[in-house]
Amino acid sequence: MKPSSSIGLCLALLAPAALALDASSVKLSVYAVMLSTSPLCSSPVTVFSNPTPVDVDFLSGPTLGKGSPADGSYNCVIIKMKDLIRFKPSCSAGSCLADTEYTIDVCRSDNSGSTAAPDASGAPIACTGTDTAPAADTVYLYLTTNSSAGSGGQTFSQPTSTVSGNGLNLTAPLVISGNAKSKFVVNASGKVDGSHGPCGMNPPVFGFEKL
Repeated sequence: MKPSSSIGLCLALLAPAALALDASSVKLSVYAVMLSTSPLCSSPVTVFSNPTPVDVDFLSGPTLGKGSPADGSYNCVIIKMKDLIRFKPSCSAGSCLADTEYTIDVCRSDNSGSTAAPDASGAPIACTGTDTAPAADTVYLYLTTNSSAGSGGQTFSQPTSTVSGNGLNLTAPLVISGNAKSKFVVNASGKVDGSHGPCGMNPPVFGFEKL
């Protein structure tokens, strides 16, 4: 009876039109993590860097680096990563199958995607690949408390002003004070979309919580 009960709960949580599912894992290949006290992500400090990317499941309470940044409120997190994101739906619906890993190319030429390093000058670098023919690119994901983030700008470009839509919203900053610790929280509830093929995923909600 337990499997039937589980399936019933899964279907009961779905919005009929959107077929919104939770994710059981969201994996990124991470090269580096940088922090900035500014919502515009200026003058970042690096807390983790590796020439070879490290696979991180962002739903498993990951540690974002082991550096010792100065006390302060960090309103921007910059993640240098590959743009191929792997995820698993928590249950089956529409085009999505439970516990099946899907890969999406989130910065592509067919969506005019581009990226720019936080210390780069000049034009942004265009991403490659298409929805049907993914290609790996190294990108910089900007998570910022800037209230306009995620409102139609480039996810992988640094915010240019307080009204810039660039980056994704960070619901709470990372606050470092003495021995106090914070937890990086990624919420992927309802972010997997099975309403069309192939199974897709919208950006999770990012933030920090004090421990």
